[in-house]
Amino acid sequence: MKWTVKEWVNEGYRASKVGALNAYIYRTLRWPDFYNSGAPAYEVRYSGATIALIRFEGKGAMVRSLAAAARFPEITDLDLVELALWVSKLRAACSGLN
Repeated sequence: MKWTVKEWVNEGYRASKVGALNAYIYRTLRWPDFYNSGAPAYEVRYSGATIALIRFEGKGAMVRSLAAAARFPEITDLDLVELALWVSKLRAACSGLN
């Protein structure tokens, strides 16, 4: 684990891990089966492929690994959970500024 996540673009984040791994996390509206409640949803992209979806509801988050994630064993389910926690923390910090 040991990811570092920073806001990269509006509603998008760049995640870096020791060993030169980089993933990008973008706000998404393109997953109707996952984004049906209107809760904020994000997709995690790695090496040009969308590997996971993160949806926030209330104080929790649901992380769903996609089939493309199997091609990248260097990013585990625990890594995806850590990324979701980072995004949650960064979203809370941004909302606290308003």
